[in-house]
Amino acid sequence: MNQRIDFLYLNEPEMIDAGVTDIGRCIDVMEESLVLLADGDYMMVGERGDSHGAMISFPSEPQHEGMPKDDIDRRFMAMPAYLGGRFRATGVKWYGSNIENREHNVPRSIHLFVLNDTDTAAPKAIMSANLLSAYRTASVPNVGTKHLAVEHVDTVGIIGPGVMAQKTLEGL
Repeated sequence: MNQRIDFLYLNEPEMIDAGVTDIGRCIDVMEESLVLLADGDYMMVGERGDSHGAMISFPSEPQHEGMPKDDIDRRFMAMPAYLGGRFRATGVKWYGSNIENREHNVPRSIHLFVLNDTDTAAPKAIMSANLLSAYRTASVPNVGTKHLAVEHVDTVGIIGPGVMAQKTLEGL
C-alpha cells in the first residue's frame, strides 16, 4: 500500500491560533449550523439520525478487577455527526469525563475531535477540543440572544456550568 494519508494535529495553542476562541465568529458559524439543523441537513447516530451519541457508563459494582466504578460524572462518549451546507463536514467528538480529574489537575472532561473527509473518510484533522466544545456550546445561547435580546441591557443572568457560563458571557 503506497497511499499516504496526511492530517493535521492541532493541540490547544494551535487551536487558539486557528481562531477557536473568536467568539463572534463562533456565534456566526453556530447560527449557520442551526439553520442547517432546522432544514434537516445533518446526520447523527441512532435509528432516526438525531441521537446525541453513544456512551460507555460503568457499573456501580464492577465484576472485574481494574474496571472503573460508576461515579456521578464518569463516562466516555463518542458523538459522530455530519453537517451539510457549505461545510459538508463529518467528524466525531470523543470525550471522557471523570469528576475525580480535579485531583489530578486535569479538566473534568477532556475532548478530542476528529474531522474526516466526507467523501473518502480519510482523517483531515485531529484536534484538541476542550476549547472547541466550550465555545461551540456557548455560541448556541448567544445566537438566541442575538435575535431575541432587547436593546440597551445592563443586566444579564446566566445559568450554567463554569466554563460554559464564562464563554456565554464573553459572547454577550
